Amino acid sequence: LALEAGAGDLSSRRLEGRDCSHFYCVGKDLDKNFKNIDVEAYKSELVKCSPYISEEDSGRCGHDEKCFLNAGDFYRAYVEDGHIIDGGFTEGAGDVGGGTITLIIAVLLLMGGLVGLCKLLQKLLMGRARRYIVKATNLHDCAALIVGMILTILVQSSSVTTSVLTPLCGLGVVPLPKMFAMTLGANIGTTTTALIAAIATFTHDAVHVALCHLFFNLIGLLIWYPVPIVRRVPLAAARLLGLYASHYRAFPAIYVLIAFVALPGVFLAVSAAFELSTPGGVVVLFEVFGAIAAFEYWWFRMGGCYRVLSQEARKAREQALEAADMAMASAEAAGQALA
Repeated sequence: LALEAGAGDLSSRRLEGRDCSHFYCVGKDLDKNFKNIDVEAYKSELVKCSPYISEEDSGRCGHDEKCFLNAGDFYRAYVEDGHIIDGGFTEGAGDVGGGTITLIIAVLLLMGGLVGLCKLLQKLLMGRARRYIVKATNLHDCAALIVGMILTILVQSSSVTTSVLTPLCGLGVVPLPKMFAMTLGANIGTTTTALIAAIATFTHDAVHVALCHLFFNLIGLLIWYPVPIVRRVPLAAARLLGLYASHYRAFPAIYVLIAFVALPGVFLAVSAAFELSTPGGVVVLFEVFGAIAAFEYWWFRMGGCYRVLSQEARKAREQALEAADMAMASAEAAGQALA
């Protein structure tokens, strides 16, 4: 057990004001968590068993466990009754309330920053700067991939890179294939952060996780990018999602909830079903696959996709997009002629 209580042979033994009738065997993982909670309290408040109880009693703990007299009190004080938020203006709201308030403020600031970034980029890129960026992005796809990787290594965040490039792609400055290559490069570049942290700590688990992160992105790159036919799949999906998003403003939020909340939740439920019962997990898994197959049949064979967005609306959106591209190309050619 991570925290196992024991009793000494002397049921009411006390030394130096300490109760030695009970002690706790603390596992390695819990001991590490105790240190992470508060190193100073760990050193000053936890009392080891060795000076106060016999070797026979302390030997009842495993070889990977540490014996403390007051680990139970420490656990109650710093884990059960402890607070994550111990400062700042949300301290009085408690952990749940303060965390909720902070999350809402963070999301609002993020959304405001992205909106301001889009507006600023739109104003900056309508002039001569747009032509320079177009020339800079007129690279081979492999070169664009390397650019995305280098940018992410410099800023140490793929989110920053993609947040900057996404509005440029929406404005038509960065073509979608180049955006795809730069995003894959950003996914590779972001692994350097974990690699640097792993090298700093240089533990087996840290290096293992960092290499898993690296090879996960490399394998994804090798699957989706080198073969042109396979490369068209995510590009076509991106264009289709953009088509739906241009018609339904709430579609991006719905997509995020389905792709990153609902589907992972379903497969976590399937995993939990397998842990409870293997036959039950198999039944649930086949039910999930059956539901997916039924949706695919309705979407493609029964024309469900056209019920969501009619064929006429699709053609109208595609024509509007082509007209916008032609207008931007004409404006760029006129600007180059004037220059």
